[in-house]
This record gives sequence, C-alpha cells and structure tokens, in this order.
Amino acid sequence: MTTKTQRACVIRPGVIRLEPDELPSPASDEVLVRTTKTLISPGTERAIMLNLPGLVLQYPKSVGYSHVGEIAQVGAEVRSLKIGDRVASKSRHASHALVKEALCHQLAADLDDEHATFFQLLATSLQAVRKTRLELGEAVAVLGAGLVGQLALQVARVAGAMPVVAIDNHQGRLKLAHELGADHIVSDANAAKDATATSALAERFPVVVEATGNPAALMTACDITAFGGRIALLGSSRGATESFDFYKRVHKKGITLIGAHIDTAARLSSAPGWWTLRDEQHTALKLLQNGRVTVAPLISHRFHCSEIAAAYDLLADWNLDALGILIDWT
Repeated sequence: MTTKTQRACVIRPGVIRLEPDELPSPASDEVLVRTTKTLISPGTERAIMLNLPGLVLQYPKSVGYSHVGEIAQVGAEVRSLKIGDRVASKSRHASHALVKEALCHQLAADLDDEHATFFQLLATSLQAVRKTRLELGEAVAVLGAGLVGQLALQVARVAGAMPVVAIDNHQGRLKLAHELGADHIVSDANAAKDATATSALAERFPVVVEATGNPAALMTACDITAFGGRIALLGSSRGATESFDFYKRVHKKGITLIGAHIDTAARLSSAPGWWTLRDEQHTALKLLQNGRVTVAPLISHRFHCSEIAAAYDLLADWNLDALGILIDWT
C-alpha cells in the first residue's frame, strides 16, 4: 500500500514547487509520519535554492531537514513508538516522511510542534559551542545574529559564557539578540576589535562563534579573537576567503579554528567536546522543552505548504527580517 504525498523540490536554481510523490508502506524498522510543521534552514536552503558556491548539486533537489509530525503507521518491529506519537526528525519538507525508528525523537506533551522544529538547528549550534570547550566565565562573541547565531548566543549563556556579545550590522537582529540574553550588542565589529565600546570589550574574546556564512567574516573573527583563542566556524561559508594571511591572523596569535559543520558530529558514541548527532538533538529538545532556549521570538514568518514559493522568495531576496520561517502542512 502506498501513501500519496507532496514534497518541496527545487526544480532548477531559483524555482521551487510542490511535487507529487508516493511512499511505500513502512519497512519493519520504519514509521510513516504525517507532517505538521517544518522549519526552513535559511543559509543551507538559500544556497541550494540559488546554487551558491561551495555546493555540487543535481537538480531537481528536495530540501529541508527540520521536521515534526505525527506517526500514522509503524513497521512490524517498531517497539518504542506508536501511532499518534509526535516525533521530530531530519526529514525533508514534505506532507509525509518515512523515517527509521532510531532516527525519530518522541516529543514531550508540553513541547509545541512549532518550537520543536528548531531542534536540528539548535543541535548544530550546540556542537559549535561544545567544540570550543567553553569554560564558565569566558567571554564569547557571536559574529552574526541570524537564526543560528541567535541560537548559539543562547547556548553560550546556558554553558556559562560571561559576557556574551552579539555582533551584527542589522539593528533588528541586534535588538532581538539583546532580548534573548546577549549582554552587549555591537553593530560594528571594529568596535569590538578596537575595544572602545564598553568595559566588557576591554579585551578580545577567548571564544568567537562565526555564524554569518560570509567568507570575509573569518578575517573579522580572527581580529577580535584573543591570543590563544578558539573560533567555531558555525556558518557555512559560500565561496572562498580571499587574501587571508594565516601567519598574521592565526599562526602568530595561536588561534584554533574549529570546523563546526553538523557532519563533523561523532559517529558512534559521545565524548567530551564531541557528541553524536542524536545526543545533540536530544539535548536540543530538552533545552526547548525546559525553556532554557527560547525560540518563539525567532519565528518571523509562517506559510502554508501551498505557499512554498513565497517562503523561498524571502531567501532568494535575502530578507534580513526573515529568521524562523515555518511551513504548515496541516
């Protein structure tokens, strides 16, 4: 027995639409999930939408990896989940998804579907902060107050960073960062580098989270990092960083550059500073459930799935007021 479904598909660069599809019955270790909400990942999905540098893609291309829904069918050997359970997974933007039981996270009754969709981007931000081995009381600068930057600054606060400074040139994003707990907001990275803004910026930062995805931002990140500091490269840069002097900016300052792409998560088991994706996802959901990380103010737009093209127009235009873009599949 098959299930008719619709999935969001980039047909060619700049063109996205819903495409009909069919899914088979769940295999013995799978569940069929009826989607309620999905969340767009602005940087990654904009890159796919526009075929930006750094990617090697074949179109048409399905998109998305932040998915929440309700189980409609279960495979014969599924034991931990049942029909009606709400789950989160890394499935695509689609009306239904087939997911391995082991890759599903059952949601707590008091965790809203919309908020739960942030679990994957939060897990990514978690591992970026974790890999810096942040210590209680260290100052952290988050360069870029987009969606993952807003999540990273909250994670840094939970981990004990003091102060946490958000740096961005968009006033709306800075205002939101302050509301979400940033101790200081800076609209000009040179103010942080030159230590003229506040007493909290009297020294450069032992930990910097680069969350812009702009290749040129690595230079700024190095400039504001203290001697012997660590930089987590959280934003996925699209293109090359040109004319970068590693000797001056990295080598002489003893800086550690940390690749924090989600694909660098541990594969088999978690260890200090290096957790598996499943453990990061589970932690992210607990942080959301317990209110340690706040995402409601990050929801900037909601679209019905039938309006998928309008949602991606925000990405194509790089609307800086767009942060959390939710797709409703109900």
